Amino acid sequence: MVVARFLCDIHTIPYRRQIMAKHTQEFGTMRYEISGIRREFVGDMYHMLMRSPWWKLTIIAFIVYVSTAVFFAGLLMIGDNNVAGAQNDLDLFWFSVQSLSTIGYGDMHPVSFWGHIVVLIESFTGLVGVALITAVFYSKFSRPQARVAFAEHAVLMVSQGNQYLQIRFANARGYPIINAQIKLSALVSWNDIDGKPTRKLVSLPLLQTDIPFFGLNFTATHALSDGLFANMSLEEMHENLFLLIISFNGIDEVLEREVRAQHFYRPEYIVEHVRYKDMTENYEWGTIMNLDELDTVAHENQEEGIEETILPPSTTMEQTSHS
Repeated sequence: MVVARFLCDIHTIPYRRQIMAKHTQEFGTMRYEISGIRREFVGDMYHMLMRSPWWKLTIIAFIVYVSTAVFFAGLLMIGDNNVAGAQNDLDLFWFSVQSLSTIGYGDMHPVSFWGHIVVLIESFTGLVGVALITAVFYSKFSRPQARVAFAEHAVLMVSQGNQYLQIRFANARGYPIINAQIKLSALVSWNDIDGKPTRKLVSLPLLQTDIPFFGLNFTATHALSDGLFANMSLEEMHENLFLLIISFNGIDEVLEREVRAQHFYRPEYIVEHVRYKDMTENYEWGTIMNLDELDTVAHENQEEGIEETILPPSTTMEQTSHS
């Protein structure tokens, strides 16, 4: 019975540490919240640190380091003459810093049994802490980024009587990505069998999904006649489309690791009756790509010809990850 009770207590400890929280996520102009999430700070700490920006991660590591040194300095203040050479509490703090980082200059050292016990625990804590923070910093530093720049707007263009949805993206690093694949999906409003409104994720077929060598730029093209939005006007698309999602993954030729990128478009960032302007210039010695023209489009005008326009920037968001 005692063993069973002990195992039951161990099983329920993680649940007791869970805290009901609310998660907020933004995808461009879209924002959603999830309430009632059960979070475990210890169990999910690695994920929290990995998604934190560098400045926040550095501040967290520094605060934890100093706080730990202060804590062990307080333990050394219990009793008298625990550390030889320490004249005051500030000296105990500096000795705690030396012990935590396993430096040990030699001008101060423990002399009492309690002092040796505190230094033993503190040095072990320092070794484990350095190993953990080194692992987090290395994982974050070595994580490859796709560096794929997406146009701020998707376009609806007409060619030979057919209407196409296009999204252009470019290699912003300059080094090629090989064996790349792209996928286009749409989160649309839908009515279920009971007639209740719901949302459904639908895959939109592309004219080309494989990119053997991605060095400059590429335009993902979806024929509206082959998918969900066949015979729909832009206004009808706005009524049914909730979010447009384009996914990219490939192998970084230098790192030989998979990189991924995603971009999200709200319906208001889909522009009609335009096409992307060519952002490359060819010369005898090679090709120049201008990333500043990634979102530049051309409007057809019968009297004035083609008018170039740079669309205003939106707040759509790109996500990059790795595996």
